[in-house]
Amino acid sequence: MQSSPDPAAPAPGGGDEVRAREFGGEISLRSGIHVLTSVLLVVALGVSVRLPLSAAVINLVLCSLFAFTYFFGAMWWNQWGQKAQLAWVTALTVLWVFQLPVGPVAVYLVFPLFFLYLQIIGGIGGVVAVVVTTAVAILTQVPAGLTVGGVMGPGVSALVTLAINYAFTKLARANRERQDLIDQLMATRSELAETQHAAGVVAERQRIAHEIHDTLAQGLSSIQMLLHVAESELTDSPLSDADRAAPLERIRLARSTAAENLSEARAMIAALQPAALSTASLDGALQRIAANHGAASGLDIEVDVDGANRQLAMKEEAALLRIAQGAVANVVTHAAAVRCRISLSYGVDEVRLDVVDDGCGFDPADVANRPAGLGHVGLAAMRQRAEELGGVLEVESAPGAGTAISVALPRSTAEPDDGVAAESFPEGF
Repeated sequence: MQSSPDPAAPAPGGGDEVRAREFGGEISLRSGIHVLTSVLLVVALGVSVRLPLSAAVINLVLCSLFAFTYFFGAMWWNQWGQKAQLAWVTALTVLWVFQLPVGPVAVYLVFPLFFLYLQIIGGIGGVVAVVVTTAVAILTQVPAGLTVGGVMGPGVSALVTLAINYAFTKLARANRERQDLIDQLMATRSELAETQHAAGVVAERQRIAHEIHDTLAQGLSSIQMLLHVAESELTDSPLSDADRAAPLERIRLARSTAAENLSEARAMIAALQPAALSTASLDGALQRIAANHGAASGLDIEVDVDGANRQLAMKEEAALLRIAQGAVANVVTHAAAVRCRISLSYGVDEVRLDVVDDGCGFDPADVANRPAGLGHVGLAAMRQRAEELGGVLEVESAPGAGTAISVALPRSTAEPDDGVAAESFPEGF
C-alpha cells in the first residue's frame, strides 16, 4: 500500500482495497505491533546467552540492526515514497532471513513483517508476500527437524494477521464512509441554513414591499384622486378667481407632495425586489443570468421568450427568477453540460419556465428517496417556491440523458399588482 500524506490514499498494489484515513483503532493496532516487536526482539536477544560466543555476537548485531531499521522506518515510512517503503521492508526481510539460522526464536519476528507486507504492498501482492514468508519460516526449520509447533507457529500467525488486517480494513473503510457522511451532512446543514436564511430574507422583503404597496402606496394614490376631484369641483364652483386661488394652490401643493411621496414609495418597492429585477424585466433578468453564468463557465446558455410579454406580480417574477438561478447554477455545477436553454412562455392560463440541459443527468427517483436534508436542497427549495404560489415544478432526467426542469404558475396568481403603476393615475399625477 503506497504511503501518502493523505492516509486515505489508495494502495497501488491493493486492487480493490481502499486505504481509509487514520482512526483511533488503527493507531492502537500499530502501537500494539511495535510493543510485540519489542518483546520478540528482547526474547531473541535473550537466546544469545545459550549460544556460542561467535553466534551470540552475530545474533546481537542482527537483532540490533533489525531493531534500529524497524523503529527508524516506523517513524518515517508514512512520509516515504513507494520505492523507499519497499526498500525498507526488504531490508527487514533480509535481516530476518539471516537471523533464522542463528537464533531459532527469530522466526517469530515474521509476525510484524506480515503487517508491513499487507500495509505497504497491499492487496494480492501483500497476501502473496505473507504466504511466501510463511513458507520460508517453515522450510528453514527442515534441517533441524520440523515440529508441529514449528509449522503451526508461522501458519497461525499468518492467518491471524490476515484476519486482523481484513477486519481493520473494513473498520477503516466504514469509518471513512461515516466521516464522509458526517461531512456531507454538515455541508448540507450549512447549505440548508443559507438557503432558509436567503428565503427568509426574500420573503420578508416581499412582505414589506406588499405592505408598502397595500397601505402607503394605495393611500397616497387615493389621496391624489380625491385631491384631483376636489380641484375639479373647486374650479367649476361659482366662486371668483380670487376666492379660488388660495384653496387651489393648497390643493396643488398637497397633490405635489403626495406625488413625491408616492414616487418614493414606488422606489422603495423596487428596491425590495431582487437585484436582477430592479433594473430589468423578467426576460431581461434571465438574459443577464445566462450571460453571467455563460461567461463564468463557458456554457452555451440560450434564453427564449414565447407569447405576449406581460407584467407579473413582483412575487411571481421573484420566484421565477430564483428558480431559474438555482436551476442554471445546478447545470453549471453538476451537469457537465455543453448547452443549456432557458424558456419563458406566457400562456393563456399559466406562465411557464423551462431550464433544459444536455448534461450527464441523474435519476429523480433516487434523489426523491434520499433522506431529507442530504443534498439536493436546491431542488427542494425550487419546488417549495412554486408550491407557495400554487404552481407545480417537474423534473425530467435520466443518467446520460440531460435534465429538464419545468415550473408553471397559474395565471390567477400571475397578475400584475394594481394601484401603484403610474398609468393607473390621471395624466399629470
